[in-house]
Amino acid sequence: MKLELSIWTHHLNQLIYAYFYFCKEEKIKVNIVKNESVKYDGAVLHLEGKSIFFDYSDGPKFIDSAHSYNFYFKRSLRVEHRTRNIYPLNFNIPMTYKSHLLLLNLKTDLLFDKYSRTEVIRAMDRFSWFTNSSHAVLDIKRYPREVIDFGGNIIFHTRLWNPDNHNDQDEKERRRCQNEFRINACRLIKKTYKNASVGLFSDKLASELAPDLLLDAKQCNKNNYLNTLSKYNIGIADDGLKDTPGWKIGEYLLFGKAVITTPLNIAVDDFKEHLNYEKLSDRKSYMELPDKIEYLLEGKKYLKMSEDNLIWSENYLHPKNYIRRILSLIQKEI
Repeated sequence: MKLELSIWTHHLNQLIYAYFYFCKEEKIKVNIVKNESVKYDGAVLHLEGKSIFFDYSDGPKFIDSAHSYNFYFKRSLRVEHRTRNIYPLNFNIPMTYKSHLLLLNLKTDLLFDKYSRTEVIRAMDRFSWFTNSSHAVLDIKRYPREVIDFGGNIIFHTRLWNPDNHNDQDEKERRRCQNEFRINACRLIKKTYKNASVGLFSDKLASELAPDLLLDAKQCNKNNYLNTLSKYNIGIADDGLKDTPGWKIGEYLLFGKAVITTPLNIAVDDFKEHLNYEKLSDRKSYMELPDKIEYLLEGKKYLKMSEDNLIWSENYLHPKNYIRRILSLIQKEI
């Protein structure tokens, strides 16, 4: 069972640590190999003569040909592309498991590769003292094991993306739409609910467009954010770049939160409206948020959704089942 990658990127953390977890649980050899032919943000798992490609790119475009592999698992998979040997990776989230031990199992060509250096340093920096805290990885020991009722409070910490930093006109418009939703959603929730924590990552663009919503430096720290998230019940989310989900929904699910989001434009296994999330009609519909929140508050529906999401995340995102689920799908097709 060999895992190949060209570069250790942040998007690959979920797969790498889940693979490491699986190997330790099954008491098999950890075999992570550097292969420069593997696409960026991609990895290949070789198992019993079968090749399984993992595509963790942000957007819906395929970074490699699905015909070149027996199985192709993709993050940000459009529903219409879920055909033949192509499967969704559902939500992507950075995570870590015994990172110092993982480093001891890496070969020197990958461990000292200059392009993998950032993730190697992050793996060494277990307490995020030196690395970019906004990209901190979450040790699986921090995931809650049960849902706690905090009274249905609401959280939405987010950031803006500058349209002027991208050349593509479609992407510029997506960013304008995204920024508009995030600013207005934060303002509406802040005005309507006292038990809410909302705001924008503080940077030049946010300071210009919404100085009333800036989060302070402590709130922007990823470790502090995760501690805060653990004390809230309802998480607000919207599509990230390229009209695909970012990490936020995955974080909500692993922390056992009810979710309200703009429409999901990707294939996600067994993730159902009203059971796992409430959906706004489109990505501009921030005015619908109070109705969705009130629906979850009525009869404390948010608690049932939180419990369902904690179970879902254990089955589909947590390292204890992440590789097992993929292997079970492969076995069905063999």
